[in-house]
Amino acid sequence: MPTYPESGEFVLGTVKKIVPYGAFVFLDEYGCDGFLHISEVSSGWVRNIREHVKEGQKLVLMVTRVDAEKRQIDVSLKKVGEADRKRKLESHQMGKRAEKLLERVAFKLGKTVALAKTEAGDPLAQEFGDLYSAFEALSAGEEPKSKVAAAWLNAMREVAKAEIKEKFVEERGLLKLKSFAGDGINQVKDVLAAIGKVSSDKVSVEVHYLGAPSYYVDVKAPDPKMLGKTMGKIEQLLLQKAPKAMEVSFEREKK
Repeated sequence: MPTYPESGEFVLGTVKKIVPYGAFVFLDEYGCDGFLHISEVSSGWVRNIREHVKEGQKLVLMVTRVDAEKRQIDVSLKKVGEADRKRKLESHQMGKRAEKLLERVAFKLGKTVALAKTEAGDPLAQEFGDLYSAFEALSAGEEPKSKVAAAWLNAMREVAKAEIKEKFVEERGLLKLKSFAGDGINQVKDVLAAIGKVSSDKVSVEVHYLGAPSYYVDVKAPDPKMLGKTMGKIEQLLLQKAPKAMEVSFEREKK
């Protein structure tokens, strides 16, 4: 029995046949047909559907109705926003890339792609949301909870680390430290050392000397949320560690 998409889902389709009242579209990911009614092509009045879609054209569509018993699927083009279209295309490209990576894993172990999918790809995709996310997690050193044989996991880690470069976001802060105490130099060194210790396995914090009393603090993190949290931690640390006899300013700026 064929698998059907869900109502509200964004799908990738290829226009097969155009008729005066709409177009028959092959849904690439599901191997079945959907129908795009002329009223769902554009928010404006459509006089000639061929002015909007062409046979063989690839489209991102929204599924509006699924009748599995009658094997009927209705789709819409006008309900797909530009952001939705971009997300779907990016997701599709990542899915295709993940399939290629799994092929490499299968070849590495001398197994079939079908076996790789059944024994490793499917359970990991279910755990992480999709196969590419699973490869990204393995590349970042995460340990999956799925029951997948060590041979598969080791091969997937090797392929993932070789092919997937970890993504980072960066931000720079301009730090000024001026101490009027007799041991001011040591006080400044202590504060800078404390900032450097904010670094972790996932977050990089580097301090660069510009010339007294100015420094650059460069922070690199896997995502914006962690980046913001780290910058906030540095700001809080400066409030706690800087002596009263020290002037401190910290201005954040995007790189």
